[in-house]
Formats: sequence, C-alpha cells, structure tokens
Amino acid sequence: MTRSATVDPRPPDDTRWRELLSCGGRAGRRIVGHDWAATPLGPLDSWPQSLRTALTICLHTPTPAAVWWGPELVLLPNDGYLALFDPAGRESPGRPGTAVWPDAVPALTEVLTAARVTCRHERDVDAGTGRRRLVCSSGPIVDALGRPGGVFTTVTDTPAADVPAQRAGDRRRALRQAEGLARLAGALSAAGNRAAVTEVVTTVTPALVGAAQVRVAVATAGALDLTVVGGDGPSRLAVADDEPLARVVREETPVPLPDGVCLPLRDGGGAVLGALEVRWSGPVADEEARRTLLDAVAGLCSQALRRAELTGSARAMAEFAARLSVTRSTAEAIEVILDAAPMALGAALPGLAMRDEGRRLRLWHGELPSGLVATFDDLTIDDPRPIARALRTGERIILRNRAEFAARHPGLPDPAGEYGMVTTVALPLLDASRRPIAALGFGWPRERPLHDDDLALLDTIADLCEQTLERVRLAAAEHNLVTRLAGRLRASDTVGSPGLELATRYQPAMSGLHLGGDWYDLVDLDEGRLGVVVGDVVGHQVEAAADMAQLRTVVNTLIRSGVPLAEVFPRLTGLLGAGFLGTCLAMVVDPVAGVAQVARVGHPHPVLLRPGQPPETVWTGHSLPLGLVRDPVPVTTVAFGPGDLLVAYTDGLVERRDQAYETGVAALHEVIVPVRDQPVEVIADTILSKLSGSDDDQALVVIRHAG
Repeated sequence: MTRSATVDPRPPDDTRWRELLSCGGRAGRRIVGHDWAATPLGPLDSWPQSLRTALTICLHTPTPAAVWWGPELVLLPNDGYLALFDPAGRESPGRPGTAVWPDAVPALTEVLTAARVTCRHERDVDAGTGRRRLVCSSGPIVDALGRPGGVFTTVTDTPAADVPAQRAGDRRRALRQAEGLARLAGALSAAGNRAAVTEVVTTVTPALVGAAQVRVAVATAGALDLTVVGGDGPSRLAVADDEPLARVVREETPVPLPDGVCLPLRDGGGAVLGALEVRWSGPVADEEARRTLLDAVAGLCSQALRRAELTGSARAMAEFAARLSVTRSTAEAIEVILDAAPMALGAALPGLAMRDEGRRLRLWHGELPSGLVATFDDLTIDDPRPIARALRTGERIILRNRAEFAARHPGLPDPAGEYGMVTTVALPLLDASRRPIAALGFGWPRERPLHDDDLALLDTIADLCEQTLERVRLAAAEHNLVTRLAGRLRASDTVGSPGLELATRYQPAMSGLHLGGDWYDLVDLDEGRLGVVVGDVVGHQVEAAADMAQLRTVVNTLIRSGVPLAEVFPRLTGLLGAGFLGTCLAMVVDPVAGVAQVARVGHPHPVLLRPGQPPETVWTGHSLPLGLVRDPVPVTTVAFGPGDLLVAYTDGLVERRDQAYETGVAALHEVIVPVRDQPVEVIADTILSKLSGSDDDQALVVIRHAG
C-alpha cells in the first residue's frame, strides 16, 4: 500500500496561485491563459516560488511594473505597464527582452548576473495626453538561496514638458530609493532566520521610506499569537486582537492608518506570513511612488521571511533526524517523534496511534489533556475518526478547519476541535512493505494553509519516522534472539550457599546481531563456598562465543577441581595456548569464614559495599591479560561479612566512547548506593537500566552475604 494523496477538498496550491494571477487584471488573465510549454519559462505549474511571488506582487501593484525572468529576460508585465507600452494589447506574453526593449537588455543582464545592484532607464512615449518621459527602475529578484533569478522593474512617468524642471529631483529621489532597496535586499539576503529578517526590516526601512516607525509582525503558521518587532521592542500580539497588525494577518488585506499603512506579507501561494506597519510623523498623501516603494519593501520582506521559514524547517528536520538516529527502542523512537516532529511543523497536541491487541488501538501521547485522551480510550481500527482511518487505509488526512470535519463526519464528536484545534493532520506511517503500522496526529489552533513545501515536509517526517520504527523493530528482534542464544551458552545451574543472595545478568550489545564474548559462571564448592567467574573474550559473533564457551568450561573445571586461584589462569594458558585474548575475574566467596578471595587478569576490579560505608574498589596485583598468563597471579583476600555486597562486571557496563573509564566506574558506584539495601535482583536490574546504551556486551554478578 502506498501513502495516498492528501484528502483535502480545497484547491491545491497551484490552483490557488493561478487564481491570484487571474485576479491581477487583464495582464494576469493573459498570463494564465497563455501556453508556456514551448517558451523558455516552461509550463506554468513548473515556475519557481520566487517567480510566483514576484509576479503576484507585480500584477497586484497599482503602478506600472514588470518582471523580466531568466537568462532570456522574458517579459511579464502588469496592466499599468501594458497601458504605457502596449495599450492596444497586440503583443503576446512571454517575449524575450531582446525583442521588447533591446537597448535595456545589457543593463538588465548586469542586474540579473549580480554585476550591478540596480539600473535606471528613461524612455519617451507618445500618449493621448501628450508626450511623456518614462523612468524605469530595476532591481534583482532572488530565490530562496539568495540567487538572482530575474529583474523587477517599476515605471514612473511625467509629462515631457516638466522634465527639465523635475529631472534632477526625480533622478536623485529614484537613486536614493534604488540604493535603499539595494541595501535592504542585500541585508535581507544575509539574514539567516526570522529574527534577523525582522531586525533588518525595522532598522533599514525607516530611512528608505522616510518613516518615523516601522514594525513587523511575524505569524507562525497555525499559531494564535504574533511576534511583533519594532517600536518599543519585541512583543506578543494575539491574532484576534483589534490592533492593525493583527487585523491585517486575520483579514489578509491592507489596513490604512491616519499616519501610515499596514500591509500583509505573503508567500508565493498568497498565504499571509505576517504584516508590515509603517507610520510617519503625521498624515501623508497617498502617492503612487510611495505605494510602489512600500510594495517593493513588503515583497522583499515576504521573500526573506519565507526563505527563513524554509531554512528553519530544514534545520529542525536535521535535528529531528539526528535525534531519531540514536534511538534504540520503539519507546525511545515514539518519545522523540511526539516531541520533535510537531516542533518541526509548529504543531500542537501530538498523538501516535498503533495497533494493540485484536482490533484495538493504543494511543501514545506526550502531554495531551486528560479529557482528550479519554475520548480515545476505546479506539479501534474500524473507528471513523481521522487517526484510525489513516492507520487503517494509509491515507494522509488533512482537515483545514472544523467545518470540513463536520462535513465529512456528520454527527461524529470532534474532540480535537473541542480542545482548540482548527487545522488537523493524520499522517500514516508505513512499514517496509508499505503497510500502515502507525498514524501520527497533530494540529494547529489557527487555520493553516499547507502548501507544496509543507506537504513535502510531511512526507519527509513520515519517511524518517518509518525508517526509525523499522530499524528499532529489527534491532529489538535481533536483541531478543541474541539474549536467548546467550542464555543457553551462559546459564549456570542453580547454585549458591544458603548464606548468599545472588543475581546474575547478561545483556548483549544494543546494536547489531552480536553474540559476544562476555560471560559469567557460578561454581558450587565444598563447605558452602561459591566460585564466581566473570570474563570477556575480545571480539563478537560466533568465534568469540565459541572461545567464551571453551574458556568457561575449562575455568569451571579448574576451580571445581580445587586448583588454587593463583594457578587457574596459568593452567588455562597451558591447556588452551595463547590463541585467544580477553580478561577474567575469578573469586571464591566463603560466607562461613567471612572472606572472599579475588584473582584478576586484565579485568575490571569488583566493587565492595559494606553497610553504612561508601563503595570501594577491590584492588588486586597486576597481571597480563587472559591467554598470556604464564606465572601465578596475585590473589587478594578481603573480609566479606553479613550485609556486605560484592558486584563483579565486564567493562561493557562502564566503558563509553565519549567518557573516561574512571567516569563510568564512578557512575556505577553512584547507581549502586541508592539501592544497596534492596534485593539483589532489584540491584542488578537497576544497574543495567541506569547504565544502558553500551556498544558492548554486559555481564554482571551481584552477591550479598545474607548472614
């Protein structure tokens, strides 16, 4: 089964932006109706986001303007531009610059290739009211990566008779504005996040437009609050507030002010990213030149905010992937998914549904309200609600608002809506065979449009989650298999003196199908004594396991035969040679005599805890590693009385790649102290759980003198 297309009755983004173009007057309708497939721009639905954004701004700009796109500088004008240069409407859309205005092509090309920041041309035309002088100012259009893809041109015109008196002032004003727009565009292209973008806009724009104050409100998609920068400093503003910035975001239309204006900031699909508020020191006239300049500033700010949003999403996805990559179990993976996936989307109230027993589903969640969780207590695979349907069918279900939920599920309770969600998503997660194994649900408290980039982000999140869940599932299966095999190789018969409490553990490495060389063994001796062996053969896989089994048998036989501890390891070398390498610890614990003898060859020192005293390391004399021992090894005898605790282990318990060995030993001591008086089984379980995550095997023996 493949993940189906979005179940969403609203038009896709391509349809939405075609509608925006069509609303852009005669020029917009001509562009939408033109066959672009055979032109350098290609089909309309393949146009890049930066072109869509610039063209939308151009068509809805009340002053004459045009977009020149690509190396051929294909012309895309608005109605004002056509009224000046093509009033009869004879020229078809999409003509290259060399055919439209060859004299301007060299300068426009320099802007396109970033050889110059802006350019300015003058052109005289005959109009019904007389001859007029047109002044064309052009600047670059950059994409999400800051690369120029086209040129944006705005046109102002004056009667030719006024040119001698006005030319100098117009030229100075146009030059100042062009330089200001260039500074703004350059600073915005270097802004790496939303905070940097808003700082640039609020500090550079006032001088550019002669304003007393500029504020920017940024709307996080689907959130109920706006982040406002400028004026008295950053603040929060509710979208439902009556302030102009909030009204613009809510109503998606400009709001005139007595001393300024508030404009929406839109992405290429028309969705509102925020709002720009410009205020002067007093009332100002509504001049076309000022409106054109403000539209250009708003367009640059919109592009920069969208670029920052995409960059932030990419950074969040990288962090999400990194966190998933180190998860080792299904529970860990689900915890990361519920925490990090919504953060990458700015979503809230995440829940993950998975199959439980029979047809029942289990809902995993982080901090959902208890009332919302209760509505999913009896959730089954046949439930009509979106999260169950996504798990049952593999459909990605997007509901733009609660009216859509009610239309699709008449009479069905809507718990997500009751807890403040407006737009909701149920995202299926599939296994390697493309069958649904889980469904991730989340939402936003304000209606959120999901564009093509957002849908691609949902697919990426689903892919990462699916890969991680499959990986940890396979790892868990391998881990269980290795544990069962290791149990057959390492399990000892029930042994031990009535005066001793014993707990043994073996845990294979957490990564890969590794049947390692760690082992433990318990040997019953006469007079109530107990032999304890903990060893580690270098290597993994079958060879290490075979060496371990052979060593375990020989050491067991030597100790059972009464060979003194000092002679056990030299005898082992004499019997088996030096064809293996490892470490080993052998102890003989005598609860009646109250002593323990310890011999060690390259192995970690055991830990001894006496009642009321801190843990101490049982130090022994130095010796060569296992397999290289030829001479008797030193034997250390320590008192071992009632209540005393001995812990023997392999180095996988304390060694980590990112920390010193002594740090791992200190961590072991810290873990033991709080549970020292608990049953030995509890102590062993606590040690393994607190010191989990090793890349090596772990063997552990805990012994208490019961008195």
